[in-house]
Amino acid sequence: MKLDPKHIKPIPKSVLIFGASGHIGRPMAEFLRFHAPEMRLRLASSRPEGMAALQSAFPDAEIVQVSYSDPARMTAAFSGIEAALVVTPPECDELSAMTNVVNAVRKAGTLQHLIRVVGLQPDMNHARVPEKMRSFGKGIEVQHPIARQVLDDADLPVTYLNSGASFMDNLLRLAGQVQAGYLAWPNRPVTYIDPREIGEVAARLLLSEDARHIFQFYTMNNGEEPRSASDVAALMEDVLLRKIPHNPSKEGFLAYFQPLVDGGAMPAHFPDYLWDFFEYEAANATVWVPNQFMERTLGRKPNTLRAWLMEHRAMFQPDADDAAPDVIMPNTSLPTYSDGKPDGVWDFAVATPMGQEPHEMTIKTHADGTLTGEVRHLKNGTVMQIEEGRHSGNTLTWKMRMEKPIKVKLSVAIQVDGNTLSGGAKAGLFGKAKISGQRITELV
Repeated sequence: MKLDPKHIKPIPKSVLIFGASGHIGRPMAEFLRFHAPEMRLRLASSRPEGMAALQSAFPDAEIVQVSYSDPARMTAAFSGIEAALVVTPPECDELSAMTNVVNAVRKAGTLQHLIRVVGLQPDMNHARVPEKMRSFGKGIEVQHPIARQVLDDADLPVTYLNSGASFMDNLLRLAGQVQAGYLAWPNRPVTYIDPREIGEVAARLLLSEDARHIFQFYTMNNGEEPRSASDVAALMEDVLLRKIPHNPSKEGFLAYFQPLVDGGAMPAHFPDYLWDFFEYEAANATVWVPNQFMERTLGRKPNTLRAWLMEHRAMFQPDADDAAPDVIMPNTSLPTYSDGKPDGVWDFAVATPMGQEPHEMTIKTHADGTLTGEVRHLKNGTVMQIEEGRHSGNTLTWKMRMEKPIKVKLSVAIQVDGNTLSGGAKAGLFGKAKISGQRITELV
């Protein structure tokens, strides 16, 4: 591809966004819908239930089901498209995936600008990657350089957005630890970045007329100095106003993940690989240099880690434990339902890091104190059966098995007051989430 000597590029009229349900793709789509409403959005999901959620959130967009391993659907997805955001899932076979992307782009013949999100230490010599990580071969330290090589060899008009930082929302995976009053995490220093702002940066680059962004490799962080896990624990203490002791040992780290492995929510190899990856980051920590690329592109200071923690502090607070305790003893002194039984269809929302997640629940109580029914996630369409359901007074408790986006058993406890409910769900090591809702209809 030849660049315009005047450094001018056209603003694309259509964009294909992979990972449009995720923490980068969705903010990008929302930014473009507001700032460039004339741009045609084609939003990609690999799951049918993801398509339904996207269609609900973006009724004017075209929603397509695409897999990086499906050349035919990839070709159809790029047809007539002038711009694209490419984000791949963990342990993606980048050689196959990017080869399919290249072939689809060539068949379409319309692409003007492609944004590829990667996550690696910039221009790292492959020799610095430990042999055991190279042998494993599935991590981003091996796969993302392959992706870059395939796209570069194809001479596509690519801008690389490299997350030379840790995603701030990765800390939400540690909410269960922090709620319990500790932080068990390797003590390597890294910079941080809010992934929502990566989506905005990608959108702004597509809307820019400056052709000099094409064929560039931009490493992004929020401009703050690298922080160790001990630094993060100290910052959490300041935000949450309570002590958060830090345990940097490998034993504590692996012990935290073991229940997830035992429960099938995480592959058995992943905790050891993750520890090796963090050691690799620590061994190359000198490359974590704060820069102002995001600030210049956004036109404002990027989000700070303190501000992000303040925004999400409710997710780390232990008081959520009262909303969804492990065991709730029946309390016959509680008042009865103000309008009789709680049987019926309920509309409720679960507070999550990605916002309020809508659900619909159908429940029925029985004379022996048991509770039966099901809960449907209105975005992804999954249905969870109520297990071990009990009712006593105005307290309802049950367990249910969530399969997506992760496999985990939830413990739920709610209080019913007439046609409203409140309470919480405990998701194992992922901590607790608050629930609120109202009854739609009664069961007769």
